[in-house]
Parts: sequence; structure tokens; C-alpha cells
Amino acid sequence: MLENFYDLEKNKIAFTAGIPKYESYSSQQILKFTKIITNVGGGLNASDGVFYCPKPGLYYFFVNIMSRSNNAYAEIHKNDNRVVYVFTDASSNNKWKSGSNAVILQLERGDKVSVKSQSSLNFHPEATHFTGLKL
Repeated sequence: MLENFYDLEKNKIAFTAGIPKYESYSSQQILKFTKIITNVGGGLNASDGVFYCPKPGLYYFFVNIMSRSNNAYAEIHKNDNRVVYVFTDASSNNKWKSGSNAVILQLERGDKVSVKSQSSLNFHPEATHFTGLKL
């Protein structure tokens, strides 16, 4: 029984990371989620903020962005192909706008998942995060 627990522990893959500072991103630029909060299983590359799949399986990804722009948006990409959009709420009267989205992806070893800016703007470092985990 204990053997099965250790096998499950070895297969855990989960991460949450943020962007480290206010930084200007241009359209099509990968957001650098290098402020690591959790990185179990080592799938998130701490130097470029991109997830590189270490083990095949089904994965859940969540992204939240926050910006002062009324039309800020980003995309979750699998191997450089857009999977879903993330838009900010343009109707809000607040200075800061936020938006989020999630997706479940079937990945093979070596597949990469990233978040790309689709606007030229700054993102708020305390509220822009990328999370993923193996299901």
C-alpha cells in the first residue's frame, strides 16, 4: 500500500508562477512566468516561464492576467498553436482589468505550453499567474 503512495508522489506535476515585475510585452511575446511559487515535477522552466511536459498525460492549465488596458488579451499556446484566449474585462470602471481562462490538454513528453501576449502592454505582476497540473 505504501509503495503505491510513493509511486503517486513521483508522478505529481504541478506549478504556479507569476511574472516578476511590471514589464512591457509586445504582441506575440511569451509572458515570462519566472516568479515560481510551486514547481513540483520540474515541468515549468524557471528561465523562460514555459511549461515543458515531462510525462505524457492529461493536464489542466489556468491563466489570469491583469492590465490597465481596456483591450488586453493573451493566449494559451500548445506547441506554438493557440488553444484559448484570455481577455480582460473592458466594461469595468476600475483602472485595472482582469481576465482568466482554463483548458485541459492531452500532452506528450516534450510538448510545451506557454502564454503569449496579444497586445503591447504591461501586466500587473501580483495578479498575472499561470498554473498547471497533471490530472
